[in-house]
Amino acid sequence: MVKGNLISSGIMRYDSGFYIIRQSMPYPLGETNVFLIEASDGWVVIDVGVDLPSTRLVWEKAVNELGISFKQIKRIYITHCHPDHLGAARWLQQCCDAPVFMLREEIKRARKYVFLEERDFKEIYRQAIAYEVETNRFPDQKINELVEDWYAEVRPLYLEPAEILPFEVGDKLDLGGNSFEVMKAAGHSDGQCMFWSEQHKQLFLADVLAAGAYLHFTDWPNSELQNPLQNLFDLLEQMKTMEVARAFPGHGPVIEDLDTRLDKLVNKHQRILNIVEASVKEPASAGELYQQLYKLEDYVHHHRVVMGEVLGYLNYLVSRNRLSKDINNGKVIYKPI
Repeated sequence: MVKGNLISSGIMRYDSGFYIIRQSMPYPLGETNVFLIEASDGWVVIDVGVDLPSTRLVWEKAVNELGISFKQIKRIYITHCHPDHLGAARWLQQCCDAPVFMLREEIKRARKYVFLEERDFKEIYRQAIAYEVETNRFPDQKINELVEDWYAEVRPLYLEPAEILPFEVGDKLDLGGNSFEVMKAAGHSDGQCMFWSEQHKQLFLADVLAAGAYLHFTDWPNSELQNPLQNLFDLLEQMKTMEVARAFPGHGPVIEDLDTRLDKLVNKHQRILNIVEASVKEPASAGELYQQLYKLEDYVHHHRVVMGEVLGYLNYLVSRNRLSKDINNGKVIYKPI
């Protein structure tokens, strides 16, 4: 239960014209950042948190503490369709009667993997991921666990809002009286986006990276990206040219040394690429290799994320001619060169 003043309790803080609210979530990172920002015609929200009673209570207290009403919230901006970012959007939309916005590509992805008819959800989702999980030899038991968990545990935490409208790359948003540009940041999800102010050198970073945690670079198998690690490297290189002064991540504290953190992240991935390459001593599938490389808890989403990242490393290495791959009897096999 949230008690008392949110600012004095450290749940809400004011930074650079934006209210940053820490919402709790039932995942390893524990908390996610959401933002409440005044615009020229009212207020806007960036991300909302998982749809839990505690999330709703924090939003109610935040609005009350600032002396505004939900009806003064005019737009809800979502950086990507994960439960900790979009989760409570349907509820918040009902409170304030405001449209929800996501990048067009992310709306398309959500309607393929997330916003499915409840009655046929499991069968539709199984069909949506069938090619990826079967050709890459994700263990059959884990496929079944994933479908069941996605339906029973994940789906209820982020139901589709009644009205969801598309961003386009290059669109301009009014955040705190300043203009921010919508940028695509594919990887962590196919249609993830960031918001960038060239004038103030401020960046809403979504889940590209966080100050104190590692965030996965692919949302496999809920993805159609062929080389997500290359997407990430290209994005990080672009970000280094932007001279970002303050980055507001989806998790953790504000980042003031973004270039240093970008370099560390690239170096981390380069080290893992070398390990993955060295592990391919004979022909093998991603489903075989990820279980050799990592000791995992018996939790299907650990398997899903690690499998996706190993697959991302493998496909990057193939694109760099450091490995080769063939398709044999409908199965993708990676080979040393």
